[in-house]
Amino acid sequence: MPLANTRRPRYLKSSKRSSHGSPLASFLLILMLTPSVFADNAEMPGDESETSLIPEGGYHVTIRKGPFGVPHIQADDYGSLGYGEAFAAANDHVCNMALALLQARGESSHYLGAGANNSNIALDAVVHGFNLRAQAEVALAAQDEETRRWLAGYSAGYNRYLKEHAGSRNSSWCSGAEWLREATPVDHMTRMVMVAQTLPRMSAAIASVQPPTNASEQAVNDSATLQLAALDAASLEGMGSNGWALGSEYTENGRGMLLANPHYPWYGDSRFWEKHLTIPGKLNIYGAHLLGSPGVSIGFNEALGWTHTVSASQRLVLYRLELDPENPLRYRYGDDWREIEARTVTFPLRDDSGEITMHEHTIYVSDHGPLLSMPGMTWDSQYAYAARDANVGNHSLLAQWKAMGEARSLDEFVDAHEKYNAMPWVNTIATSADGRALYLDNSTVGNLSDAAQAQWKKSLKSDPLAAQLYGGRRMILLNASDPENTWIEDDTVPVAGTVPFEERPRIERRDYVFNSNDSYWLSSPRQPTTGHSILYGPTESARSLRTRMNVRMLENDYGDAGDDGRFTIHEIQKALFSNRGLTAELLLPELIDACRASGEALQDACDVLEAYDGSLNLDSPGAPLFREWITRYDRLDTVNTGKLFKDPFDANQPAMTPAALGDAALALETLKEAVAVLSAAELPLDASLRDTQFAWRAAKAIPVHGGNGFEGVANLQMAGNPAASPIAGIQPVQVADSRYLTDKGYPVVHGSSFIYTLGFDEKGPVAEALLSYSQSGNPNSAHFRDQTAMYAKKQWRKVAFHESDVAESVLSVRVLRSSDSL
Repeated sequence: MPLANTRRPRYLKSSKRSSHGSPLASFLLILMLTPSVFADNAEMPGDESETSLIPEGGYHVTIRKGPFGVPHIQADDYGSLGYGEAFAAANDHVCNMALALLQARGESSHYLGAGANNSNIALDAVVHGFNLRAQAEVALAAQDEETRRWLAGYSAGYNRYLKEHAGSRNSSWCSGAEWLREATPVDHMTRMVMVAQTLPRMSAAIASVQPPTNASEQAVNDSATLQLAALDAASLEGMGSNGWALGSEYTENGRGMLLANPHYPWYGDSRFWEKHLTIPGKLNIYGAHLLGSPGVSIGFNEALGWTHTVSASQRLVLYRLELDPENPLRYRYGDDWREIEARTVTFPLRDDSGEITMHEHTIYVSDHGPLLSMPGMTWDSQYAYAARDANVGNHSLLAQWKAMGEARSLDEFVDAHEKYNAMPWVNTIATSADGRALYLDNSTVGNLSDAAQAQWKKSLKSDPLAAQLYGGRRMILLNASDPENTWIEDDTVPVAGTVPFEERPRIERRDYVFNSNDSYWLSSPRQPTTGHSILYGPTESARSLRTRMNVRMLENDYGDAGDDGRFTIHEIQKALFSNRGLTAELLLPELIDACRASGEALQDACDVLEAYDGSLNLDSPGAPLFREWITRYDRLDTVNTGKLFKDPFDANQPAMTPAALGDAALALETLKEAVAVLSAAELPLDASLRDTQFAWRAAKAIPVHGGNGFEGVANLQMAGNPAASPIAGIQPVQVADSRYLTDKGYPVVHGSSFIYTLGFDEKGPVAEALLSYSQSGNPNSAHFRDQTAMYAKKQWRKVAFHESDVAESVLSVRVLRSSDSL
């Protein structure tokens, strides 16, 4: 396969630099490493000798735990810190940690079978086809010695937990599972590589690709359902957030304040785990990270605090490949033809009887990335479709988060972003003790030329598929045959082919910045920002209802900050947990008027809606009725004019528009349907969320507040089906044609998760927090649902950060020495 026109990764020598030519960059240089072929019980490739990375005298770490099971982990070096982190995390979540490692190794089919709709086969095919382990070996070798020591210690601590719980292994849901296996630093790095990239999340769309069987026949798609799920995965559906950073002009004491409100899954391996990490004189940081990851990704130290929100940027670029009429395995690039590689991998597959055979699977890879198949984008005799992921080759996530945590000022914090440029798909919202507020979209996107961007904008008028992908999914489709659409290579960037730091969106203010998953444009409503790459998302366009609600709260439209307009952390908490719904605020009066004018059939519903206070609190009768009404619309209706809204979006009033009820007749029809859904569920029209919305913890229902994206509430809690999770303990069945309602109510599956509010006083950080789904994933733990009950009651807990507070709160102490291990 041709390798021209690509700046090679730093671990490969390069003598040329070019902006145009072959589109293959580090993406495929890495993917071209020989795919792994694993036989049953085959040995994994070896790792660097871990013995050389162990500190003199071995690992030594102290783990103190206070209320709610949050560990305060202290060590003298990063290796020992990792040792304690992993041991303590495994105590709460060994099952999810082991399952994540299983997936990263490409062993899901071996131990768990084909999976629903062959989902495990698809994932393993992509993991092996992309050779993620080889990518991880390159990534690990690129880390500095201190970071490698950290990962070595983390692996050793995880393995110690497994050794100490041999036999029954642990008391959680995976006790005795054969896939509970010891791990290496490469295993953990593979997991990080997998998390950073988007393509593995789209495994169903990649693994289902088939070449056309003849010149006129389209390729067969295995599962349209899984391919649609791949589209959701590409946009990180189920992951969102609100983040506020308040500067000196917006807080009562003139110091910085922060709201961290990530909306993440309540089940599985993308949960947060809370921790306090200390290396005296070097690191003192409190926060959380995803399971199985060392360090803190969202948190604070003595000088500053930060959070992340999922960016509206496009880390993937889609390409349409114009095929050779004589050969569907070739496509045009400029005046030449490029080959499509058929890449076959083999891995073990367990059938329903437990028998293991070797499964062979082929994926297809072009110079523009792997081919994929999605609705309206199948491989036929004329076109095929590929995707390039900007985070292939992004190996510095752990190093950047480490540098962020060690930063002693906001300037050093920004320097960490500029040095590593490694945030994969998130914005950063940060504040400092001296009252600075910072927004960065440091997510990693491809570097497209101005000409390529201009051509794409024109294509929205002439190419229906390009317009559809952008209008519905904000995905960018380019013509692969035009060399102008090749990503520009710049030797100054850490990840080849990506946008340099100075060209990424950045706003610093003394009042406030925020983000709620829309693009950078309105992250300071008082300083709307434009002019960045199309891949950083649209500007001067309608924002989500949740973004609009956040703007209104920050502008103190509801008086949460008091008469002085300056927030305290408790006023921030009050605003978030007010659970006001912007949709009801905008539309409920006109909906009631239309309902009253409709005749007798809907008068009971009219009465309930008139009494409804428009919030998503537990005891707000009418919330489920309004929810069933609004969720019968399409998501795009919440930002467009027509069916739902009458008054169009106005860029000069972005928080106020669109507005006013659109099609009244349609509104009444959907209201009738909403009434029918509640009737089918045998729920009264004046039911509340206390009756219907639950966090399910081992089959125990805990009513929780919060709403969904249709309702325009800041405190997001999305309903779904948690049946796949062993710790939910339910198998819900959909009620009628409702979008979310089941016979188990609205089971929460993602939303507000690790929430914290941060301020500073003369002694340093002052924080209060909640981990909504609680610290432990073990149903037998005292910390399996304790914070969930607090969340339901809107009770925040004080964070013990200063040593005096930690010492006062300690309930247990364990000192771990590797010399004492089994």
